[in-house]
Amino acid sequence: MLNKKNTVEKMNKLGREKCPFFFLISFDQNENIILPISEIDSDFLKYKLETENGVLSNFSPKKSENNFGIFPQFSEFEKYQSAFNYVQDQIHFGNSFLVNLTLSNPVKISDELDDLVYNINSKYILWLKNQFLCFSPESFVEVDKNGKISSFPMKGTINADIENARNIILNDQKEFFEHTTIVDLIRNDLSQIASKVWVERFRFIDEIKKENGQKLFQVSSEVCGFLPEDWKESIGDWFMKLLPAGSITGAPKDKTCQIIKTAESSLHQNGSRGYYTGVFGIFDGERLTSAVAIRFIEKKDNTLIYKSGGGITARSEAEKEFEEAKQKIYVPVF
Repeated sequence: MLNKKNTVEKMNKLGREKCPFFFLISFDQNENIILPISEIDSDFLKYKLETENGVLSNFSPKKSENNFGIFPQFSEFEKYQSAFNYVQDQIHFGNSFLVNLTLSNPVKISDELDDLVYNINSKYILWLKNQFLCFSPESFVEVDKNGKISSFPMKGTINADIENARNIILNDQKEFFEHTTIVDLIRNDLSQIASKVWVERFRFIDEIKKENGQKLFQVSSEVCGFLPEDWKESIGDWFMKLLPAGSITGAPKDKTCQIIKTAESSLHQNGSRGYYTGVFGIFDGERLTSAVAIRFIEKKDNTLIYKSGGGITARSEAEKEFEEAKQKIYVPVF
């Protein structure tokens, strides 16, 4: 594991050498894995990332003949309510205006994580032996060979089976406020490292299919800019300036991260998100692709934990936010 300082140094070194490498960075940026692609053992780590130029993967997904099931054992609402109240107090005090609050829920599944990874149908997949399985729909940043950087903040989820679901979520004022806040935060983040930053697409909808056949609509935007010509030589420096991701923290980011640390101390084992809501990706020597580590099943001893959450604002209601976090407990299988 590498701390933040060593992570920056190693990413910069491999970038200068144009050596393709994989990276996994934890939410607190101090338990990181940086590996040249040539050194990855697929018995230890499996990845898949879809890009405009094809799929980067070191394993082959396959449809299982067995029906898959996931069985949540939901966390106590009272615990969530207490954390929610603390977050809203901080919002009312003016310390934040959007906080991403997450929690852990024990789950049982009808398959082993080691086998389930092959049956996942997701844009981004990451499996770390005896630790977790992530099947994220959310891009973090992509950089093309010309240095154009694009970020894809995702904020807003609704059951697609609801009548007029698209119109409902696109016209919901709370959802609009959350999404606009995060897009503005990402614009500011990119402006630290890139020039000519602009919003390419605002609030477009992707469809996600759950293991039970139910569909979800998720709302994203695309924010772009241009990195300096020598961006490969300083990958670690500029990349770490963007972390943690705005979509899974809130605004203003630094103060909100302090609020999250206190609020979630009783909602996750060891009071920490770990790799959940961190980022992972690949630099292929010319381009960079990365994802936010959401939709996440963690293995703790003999227990499986599904981590999920959502954005809290002054308008939020605890019961609705708790239900949204529960709705995000799904596995997208073939």
